[in-house]
Amino acid sequence: MCGILGQIKLKNSANLFGIRNFTDSLSLMDHRGPDANGIFNDNNCLLGHNRLSIQDLNPESHQPFYSKCGNFVIVFNGEIYNFLELREKLVKFGYIFRTNSDTEVLLNAYIEYGTKCLDMLIGMFSFCIHDKLNNEYFIVRDRLGIKPLFYYQNEDEFIFSSEIKSILHLKPEIKFINKVAVSSYLSFRYPILDDTFFEDIFSVPPAHYILIKSNNITFHEYWNASYLFHEQKVDHGEEYYLAKLTELLESSVKYRMISDVPIGCYLSGGVDSSIITAIMSGFSKSPVKTYTIGFSNKGFNEFDYAKIVAKKFNTDHKSILLKPNKYIETLNDLIEKKDSPLSVPNEVPLFLMSKELKKDITVVLSGEGADEIFGGYGRIFRSTWDYERMNSIDNLNLPHIDQIDLARNFFKKYGVKSFSSEIEHFYSIYSYISPSDKKKYLSDEFNMNEFERILLNKFLKYFDELKDDSYSNKILYSFEKIHLLGLLHRVDCSTMSTSVEARVPFVDHRLVEFAFTIPIKYKLKWNHQNSKNDSMTLMSDKISEKYDTPKYILKKAYEHLLPKDILYRKKVGFPVPLNDWFGGDFVDYARGVLLSSKAIERGVFDFNSIENLLDIDKLNSNQGMLIWMLINLELFFKSYKLQLKK
Repeated sequence: MCGILGQIKLKNSANLFGIRNFTDSLSLMDHRGPDANGIFNDNNCLLGHNRLSIQDLNPESHQPFYSKCGNFVIVFNGEIYNFLELREKLVKFGYIFRTNSDTEVLLNAYIEYGTKCLDMLIGMFSFCIHDKLNNEYFIVRDRLGIKPLFYYQNEDEFIFSSEIKSILHLKPEIKFINKVAVSSYLSFRYPILDDTFFEDIFSVPPAHYILIKSNNITFHEYWNASYLFHEQKVDHGEEYYLAKLTELLESSVKYRMISDVPIGCYLSGGVDSSIITAIMSGFSKSPVKTYTIGFSNKGFNEFDYAKIVAKKFNTDHKSILLKPNKYIETLNDLIEKKDSPLSVPNEVPLFLMSKELKKDITVVLSGEGADEIFGGYGRIFRSTWDYERMNSIDNLNLPHIDQIDLARNFFKKYGVKSFSSEIEHFYSIYSYISPSDKKKYLSDEFNMNEFERILLNKFLKYFDELKDDSYSNKILYSFEKIHLLGLLHRVDCSTMSTSVEARVPFVDHRLVEFAFTIPIKYKLKWNHQNSKNDSMTLMSDKISEKYDTPKYILKKAYEHLLPKDILYRKKVGFPVPLNDWFGGDFVDYARGVLLSSKAIERGVFDFNSIENLLDIDKLNSNQGMLIWMLINLELFFKSYKLQLKK
């Protein structure tokens, strides 16, 4: 796990940055790789690398790493978990290795197979390989977007980096807010268009590589698993899916335990982290180190559940209690580390927990991805049935009084009598803040109608890829393509800011591909034979986890290892007591941030609406979260001295 940075000339007349300037930019990512750093420099490019030593701690594995022939050089961030198998194949082709690193395996795999090497990789990665003889560049981001990779380009140069701050140091003239990213953040908690909050800086899409040859830049998608949903038409039966799931997940965890430094696991006491802990314990010869964090406020920690799992598997467990003042102190610091507003309140606890566990370990396994691929967001995934019932209410053969109840409950939840399309319905339930509220709280500088059209088209793209498939699968696919990315960026930032490598077993592409083939009835299962009929007039928020079981197939697969009280308790996420805090001194804090002279001068918000929002005795949960998001935006704009382009 590391940080990479590169500048590539697109014109012979272009100038490379001075080594000192480039070195300073690279050093801004020292937290990603405090163990070593290096720079490759020729007349065509600068390639930099900061190393966090995980696999093969020998200095010979430092980067930039050169091929034996000297014609290729690589800078690489991430892990290739199946590097030993790939190495064996390459040895048979006559390759001789001078290190035990996955970096050397990756470089030789590219030399042997070209771009086809990507099909062979199990791992998380972003890297650049430079062919010095032909002056070509192969720049790659992993299939699911676990590792970040940002870029800037103009007619003279292409710059890439693991973090935005290094690009900003090289290009200080970048100072304008990307307005559509602000709109996206308020709806979906991060920019979903492969963009960033900075105009002119973008994110390499997951499962894409970039080829730069003859000063020409082309983007290529190398992995797309949408076709696998069609395999659900053949139902292989529950036992088959249980066996295959456990085989792949346990392989994934075992791969992610390969390390030459100490490893551990986040353990919230929820389903996903508990399953990972259980599997790790089966493979580990010593007690697994586990960590959980929470707040003293009643209902805002899961220490008791985490302790149940820790005791069952005899882990070396630590519980970390977080105080409110520590939260606010850390918020601004983490925004600057992330180069963006935080997406969810629990990023601060994750960061603080990572700082604590760094005292003991350097690699931590985390449970991101399970909800997205196995249908864990029950209220959203079951809401497809809300839509389907209302669109066919006359054909449901319901008694008239039940039809009235169904229509009333639908209107009570959604505020409308019906939706014209699946995408309209999904957009309404997935958007955290409605378009009308965004218009209310953002200034007239934001062309909200145009922004909503652009954002909606992003979802339409993925719905269209599955146009002949079920509404449920369209949502699952959208969650994998869009929602998961925000979570992965969050965990990368929260851990790498403390020089800890996070590994995510549920985001193994083999497991994702298999999950796409599992019929929805095994992911979101009715609890009893009559559950569907008994809930016919109810909406998804009243059905989920009462009449059905989200993530059923995953929970069922680990009934033999975990107590049912852990597997089947209600989903609570990672709670942060925002409302308790904002009811007191934090309202004053919010006013100080959002109504400051600098914020007013910046002109992002409608300040009459902000004043009205903060002039409330008691906040509901949505208002508390909205204020938190607005604070994040303003702290971010202030830290980076960003302004609106008029």
